[in-house]
Amino acid sequence: MKLMRGYRFRREAFTMLRAFLLVFLGAFFLEALSDWSRGRSLGIPLAALAVSALIFMLLAAVLLIIDAGIRAHERKHGVQYPAPRATEP
Repeated sequence: MKLMRGYRFRREAFTMLRAFLLVFLGAFFLEALSDWSRGRSLGIPLAALAVSALIFMLLAAVLLIIDAGIRAHERKHGVQYPAPRATEP
């Protein structure tokens, strides 16, 4: 098993997060548009979007705190990768 360096992992994680957020916001936009076309109020879809955005921001804050802790530990102790096993290329 090859290990991914931290910066590459973070870059891939942010790319996946952007794609997820675009799909997520697009789905909310389509749902709100369909409700609006049926004559319904946009209050409920917008409130749901605001609540879910708050939840995602709190989750992102927790993950950034964890990442900061990992970076501080790596700076203090250095990054140690396990030696490759004989069965790995």
